[in-house]
Amino acid sequence: MHFTEPLFLIGYVAILVPILIHLFNFRRYKTFYFSNVKMLQDIAEKTKRESQLKHLIVLCLRILGIAALVTAFAQPYIPSRQQNSQSGNLVTIYVDNSFSMDGNTPDATLFYDGVENARRIINSFQYADQFVVYNNDFSAQQARSLNKDEALKVLDNWSTSPNSRSWSELLTFEKNACAESGKRNLFHYYISDFQKNNFDFTQYKREDSGSTFLIDMPAKETDNVSIDSCWFLSPVFREGQQATLNVRVRNCGDGDVIKLPLKLYVNGEQKAMAAIDVTANSFADYQLNYTLSSAGIQNAFLEVEDMPITFDNKLFFTYEVSDATHVAVIYPNTPNRYLNALYAKDSVFSCATMPVGKIDYSCFKNSSLIVLSEIESISSGLSDELAQYVNNGGTLLVLPSTKMNGASWDAFLGILNCPQYGNLVAQELKVGSINQESSYFKGSLQGGGERLDFPKATQYFSFKNLHSDENIMTFENGEPALFVNNIGKGRVILSAVAANDDFGNIHKHALFFIPLHNAGIRSVMQRQLYNVIGKDHAQSIAKQMEGAEDVLTLKLQGGETEYIPEQRNLGNETMLYFNDQLNEAGLYDVTLDGATVTSIAFNYDRKESQLTYYTEDEIGDFIKSQGDSCSIELIDAASKDITQNVAESIHGHPLWRWFVLLALIFLAGEVAVLRLWHSR
Repeated sequence: MHFTEPLFLIGYVAILVPILIHLFNFRRYKTFYFSNVKMLQDIAEKTKRESQLKHLIVLCLRILGIAALVTAFAQPYIPSRQQNSQSGNLVTIYVDNSFSMDGNTPDATLFYDGVENARRIINSFQYADQFVVYNNDFSAQQARSLNKDEALKVLDNWSTSPNSRSWSELLTFEKNACAESGKRNLFHYYISDFQKNNFDFTQYKREDSGSTFLIDMPAKETDNVSIDSCWFLSPVFREGQQATLNVRVRNCGDGDVIKLPLKLYVNGEQKAMAAIDVTANSFADYQLNYTLSSAGIQNAFLEVEDMPITFDNKLFFTYEVSDATHVAVIYPNTPNRYLNALYAKDSVFSCATMPVGKIDYSCFKNSSLIVLSEIESISSGLSDELAQYVNNGGTLLVLPSTKMNGASWDAFLGILNCPQYGNLVAQELKVGSINQESSYFKGSLQGGGERLDFPKATQYFSFKNLHSDENIMTFENGEPALFVNNIGKGRVILSAVAANDDFGNIHKHALFFIPLHNAGIRSVMQRQLYNVIGKDHAQSIAKQMEGAEDVLTLKLQGGETEYIPEQRNLGNETMLYFNDQLNEAGLYDVTLDGATVTSIAFNYDRKESQLTYYTEDEIGDFIKSQGDSCSIELIDAASKDITQNVAESIHGHPLWRWFVLLALIFLAGEVAVLRLWHSR
C-alpha cells in the first residue's frame, strides 16, 4: 500500500491525545461514605474491573478512529502498475477543438465539456508534475511543458478552430513537445469525439511506454449538407460572355435532400440560383450559368441554408475577368499576315508587333505570350531577356525560319534546356494526331473531334535532343509538329513549321490555329479559385514589389481581421505565405498602401462535414488489437467520473473511502459502548 499524501501521516501524533486523557482519568478517584461497607466490598471490586475494561475499549476505539481518519487523509492506494515515482509525471492532454466539437450537450457543448475534463485531469496531478496541453492549433506555446498553474491558465483562452489533425500529426507533435522532459512516468490523454474522417486508428503507433487514455466525448450523428467544391469549365473569362460554374453539393445525412436552394453571389449581387436534389450519403453536381457583367477581380460565394452545422454552408472563391490578353509578336522584316489576323484583329488580344531590330523590351513584362516568327538569329541580349521572361512565368511560341542561324538558336534553346532545331525535311507529310486532352485543344472541338480533316505540311523541321512535357500535334510518322516544354515557371512552345506558304497549308488550317490562339489565352488562365485553411499555405499573385519597404496586407472583407503574410518576390510574381495565420473563412483583400491589389478566398476544410464517429465498441476492438504490450484504456466521459478514473490511472486503486468508513464504524462503536454499557 502506498500513499498519495504521506505528509498527512504526521496526524498519527493525535493518537496521544486520547491516551493522555484516559491515563489522567484513571488517576482520579471519588470517595463515597457508607455506614457499613462490608457488604459493598465485592461490588466495589467488580465495578472497578468493569470500569477499567470499559475505558480500555473506548481508548482502543478512539485510537483506531483517529488512525483510520488520518490514513484516509493520506489517500492510501494499491499501485496498479510499476512506476518510478521519484522522477515525477509528464502528462500530455489533447483536447479536440475541431468544428465537430461544437455539438450540443446537456451542459454546453462537447468542446466546453472537453475543456472541463482537461481541468479535472490536471487537478488530479501534483504541482511537481509537468504538462503538455495542446489542441489542433499546434501553437508554439503548446509545444512546451508547463507547470500545473500554467496548464490550467492555458485552457481559459481556447476556442473551436477550423484545423483538424490526424493521429500521425498528433503523435509527432506530442513526441517533439516531450523530447526535452526528464520525466519517466508518461500519461497521454486524448479528449475527442473521435470523428472517423480524422482519427484513423491504423496510424496509431506509440513509441514510448506511457499509458494512453482515450476519453470519448459521445456525439450524435447529425444530417448535414455541405458545398463541397466548385470549378469553371472555361479557363479564361471575358466581360460579357456566358460563364458556367460547376458546383458539387454533398449530402452527409441518411435522408434525401429535396429542392434545397443553392445561391450564387458575385460582388454582393445574386447571379444565379438552383433547387438541388441530393440523395442520402452521396453528392450531386450542378451547373450555374450567368453573364460576366464586369471586368477585374470578382468576389463570389455559394450558399445553402442548412442547420445545425453551418461552417460548410458557404464556399468563397475569386476569379478575374480580363479585358484583353497582351501578346507581343517579333518578326524579321515584315509582319506575318496570318499571325496579324489571329492576334491583332481579335478583340480578345492586345497585340504589339515589332521587328527584331527594334524590340521594346518593356513590353515583355506585361505580355502573356511572346511569338518569335521566323527570326533568323537570336542575339545575346534578346536571349537573356527571353530566358528571364520564360523563367518568370511567360509563354514563348517559336515559329522557325528556313534561314535560321543554327548556332545562335542552339545556344538560346540550350540555355532553356529545350530541344534544338535540326534539319529541314522536304517531305510532304500529313498531321496524324492531335492531343484533344491538351489544354490547348480541350473544349475547342465539338462532338469529340471525330472524322477530323487533318492539315498537311510540304516540309518541316526535325528536332535534336527531343524531349517534351506535352505533345499538342504529331505528324503521321510520329515526329512532333507542335509541343510544349515547361521551363521554370513558364513554358516554351516549339513548332516544326512556320506560318507561311512554304510549309504547305498547315498554317491555314483551324487545327493549327486553335492551339496558337489558346496559347495566348492560356497564359491568363485562372489561378486557384480558393484556398483551404490548414492545407494551402501559399499563393502567388501577379504583382512585383518595387522595393523592400513595400508590404502587402491581407484584410478580411467586412471584418476587422488583418494579417501581414510572409512575402517573397519571384520575378513578375510575389509569393504570399500564410503560415497558419488565417483561421476564419471568407474573402480577403490583398492591399498595398491601402489600395486593393487582388483578392484571395479561404474556406474551411470539408473533412468535418462528414459527422460519423467511432463507437465505443469499435474503439474497444482497436484497444484489444493492441494486446497487453500497449497500455490503452477507454474512458466514456458521459457515464463515468473522469476524476475517479484519472486518480485510479495515476495512483492505482484508492482505499481512502474504506478508511473513512472504518473511522465512522469506530466512532459509532465508541458511542455504543459509552451509552449501552452505562445503561446496563
